Amino acid sequence: MTITSEAAKIEATATSLSWIPSHAIKGALKLPFALRVTHFDAPPPAAQPDVEGLLAADAIRFANQLRAWIHVKDGQVTNFGMAGGGRLGSTTFRLASRSLTFAAIAMPEISAPPEAYPDRVRFTQTAGGRTGAVIPRRVSHPPYVRLMAPLAWTTVALTVRVDGSSEAQLSGASPFPRHYLYDTEGRLTHKSALIRYEDWLRSADESESPWGGTWESAPVAEVRSGVERQLADAMLAAGSVRQNSLTSGALLSSRPIADTEVHLLLDGLLVFELDGNPVLEAGPGAIFDPSLRTPQSKRHVTVRARTPCRLAVLRRDRLDSDALRGVAAQQTVRLRATQPPSTLTGGAT
Repeated sequence: MTITSEAAKIEATATSLSWIPSHAIKGALKLPFALRVTHFDAPPPAAQPDVEGLLAADAIRFANQLRAWIHVKDGQVTNFGMAGGGRLGSTTFRLASRSLTFAAIAMPEISAPPEAYPDRVRFTQTAGGRTGAVIPRRVSHPPYVRLMAPLAWTTVALTVRVDGSSEAQLSGASPFPRHYLYDTEGRLTHKSALIRYEDWLRSADESESPWGGTWESAPVAEVRSGVERQLADAMLAAGSVRQNSLTSGALLSSRPIADTEVHLLLDGLLVFELDGNPVLEAGPGAIFDPSLRTPQSKRHVTVRARTPCRLAVLRRDRLDSDALRGVAAQQTVRLRATQPPSTLTGGAT
């Protein structure tokens, strides 16, 4: 947030970055990545991303940047405006000693009319395009296969208030790839929670997008503390790991792990239930350590899959024990804040 001209002008930004995690694609569809014909992406930074640098390094697939401002006089909005837009990267294929790079094709940006109120204005912008990779896709008529680049997109919203505060939202996103949202201070605040690559390949047409007027958006999760995020990145750096999966509605306890292991949520949304009542959601990057659970928390707290989920399983002795205890303590604090139970006296995960 920037205030200029004697506090008359307030400026803010919202930025989404889209990238492909190494666990996003399974089975035969992963073959081009396994053969290094193309590549997965490392997670973008947790703060102050260099958008131009990431695009130039082929480290992200596209960005959606919204910049907005309001004029304030006597505590009320008198004028406002917005700028920005989408920034698409490219896809590089490496075949033997040759590299071929294909530019993505941008779709027209969609900017809804700003919603203006005396004390705030809400701005919305949709940006995206067709990927640089042309992928064979099944169709229901001859020749039954069509070569077409699928469509990826995000919709970011930004509310700017007369008190100088602002709020960024990821209000819509394609099912693939993963999308990160950064606020006006450059902090990572939200991420798309569920990657559906095969569904995206089948349905990523203009008719099933904001440009066609009908779409199904990816669910969004709030980003947790810096300690939990850093620990999750360290766990993923361990390389290939064993994975567990959960169907929607299944309990995390249905896939038990040893007290010497921890779960890391790779994809999907889990919900904490306190005495059977849903009270808190957890998205990708959340960590669950059974060794830190107390008998009281086991009686009162359950964790259930709100969507299909995939979790990595890692050995606890390869991780920082103090950091794990800190994550468990923070999870307990968040649960107590929703409905403080006298019986929660230890790690709630």
